[in-house]
Amino acid sequence: MAIPILSYHAIDEQRSPISVTPDAFRRQMQALSESRCNVITLGRLVNALRGDGELPDRSVAITFDDGFESTYKHAFPVLQSHGFAATVFAVAGYCGKLNDWPSQPAGIPRMQLMDWPQIAEMERHGIEFGAHTYTHPRLDRTPASDLEREIVHSKHVMEDKLGHAVDLFAYPYGRFNTISADMVGATYAGACTTRLGTVTEASDPLALERVEILYVQHPRVMRHLSGRAFSWYLDIRRPIRSLASAVLRREWE
Repeated sequence: MAIPILSYHAIDEQRSPISVTPDAFRRQMQALSESRCNVITLGRLVNALRGDGELPDRSVAITFDDGFESTYKHAFPVLQSHGFAATVFAVAGYCGKLNDWPSQPAGIPRMQLMDWPQIAEMERHGIEFGAHTYTHPRLDRTPASDLEREIVHSKHVMEDKLGHAVDLFAYPYGRFNTISADMVGATYAGACTTRLGTVTEASDPLALERVEILYVQHPRVMRHLSGRAFSWYLDIRRPIRSLASAVLRREWE
């Protein structure tokens, strides 16, 4: 088993570090459709890793971090047209607001986030939602006294708004430490990092690898997500990515 979890943020024309244009997204989803991959929810993947159920061959999951309104406007209709599932990680304290949380790095534009009615509409049509903290801090730098609000309270807010359990989480910037990871493990069934790689039988459900769309954005790559060559490709990119993150002192891992 080597299952890619594709990681998106915004779907818009701004061409920012976290943006994919709507046209590029349409082409990527068309290529994914042509690849004969089976697009599954992250929840199903987590359940399988925990021994509950099996997954189809050539499985792929799709995630969107932050809950941008552009995901609702531009990605949601395309996902529906292909019958694709996806998981969106929303910042519970900022739904309906802008992404101007205190930890926002320079160079990231301020954009509108989905409100709760838009989230509810997407849920009614099969899109899964998880928590992405309450105010989007780097958890490895968050005081222990604030972790409960970011990890546990964010879950409760989402559950109150959505009317059901929320069992999935994504670490902002992919950063965490032992204290925050332990709290996530006591609160959620599955959690995503930003570590570059595919999910295997050995993966930790609470520290899942993902593939940032930057590395698979060309449709030709999207058509070969399940082959051995793709794993080799990620093996080559991983140390280059880690070095760039360290040299550029990026917030994200």
